[in-house]
Amino acid sequence: MKKTKTSSLSILVLLITGTVFIVLTIVRNQDPYRSLDESCSRSIYDSKFFSNPFMLFFTRLGSGFFTIPLGIILFLSYNNTGDRDKRNIMIFNIIGIRLLTTLFKQLFKRTPPEWERRVKASPYGYPSAHAMNAAAFYSLLLSFSGLYKNTKIIAGYIVFLFLIGVSRVKLGVHYVLDVIAGIAGGVFYNSAVIKTYQLFVRR
Repeated sequence: MKKTKTSSLSILVLLITGTVFIVLTIVRNQDPYRSLDESCSRSIYDSKFFSNPFMLFFTRLGSGFFTIPLGIILFLSYNNTGDRDKRNIMIFNIIGIRLLTTLFKQLFKRTPPEWERRVKASPYGYPSAHAMNAAAFYSLLLSFSGLYKNTKIIAGYIVFLFLIGVSRVKLGVHYVLDVIAGIAGGVFYNSAVIKTYQLFVRR
């Protein structure tokens, strides 16, 4: 029964996040969505609610400078303990999501906001690779730990990803739709990798 419920949940997550990503990809350059996106993004950028140092902290937590070393440490740990499944999925997550975001950047080539950037970033904006990489990585940690069953942890996880996404807008490198699509794409990728691995690879 528990396995059926978990499987149903993963399928639901795939459907929701996949749909969100596809819809945003279609409407991102269409008015009124584009104008609304630019207006909301500018409001966040100009807002005094979040300080730049606070946003830099969260953007660092979502960066490869933090997630890649942590991922490698976990990969080596799983390798040492003989947990081949977690080891393999971790490496698929770290490498695969970055290849996918690079492909999407080159495919969509959306120009980022024109206002001053407060950090260095890719010349293309859609989707936010930062948000997508972070969502995929932290979703995987949530899956491996089993904490996705705890509603308080899930709430904290959502707030955490929200802050990483907001940091990218506040620092002037992305529009709101870029980060929403990135988060949806990252969660979708993680769920798809785990589901595919369970069906076709794991023995």
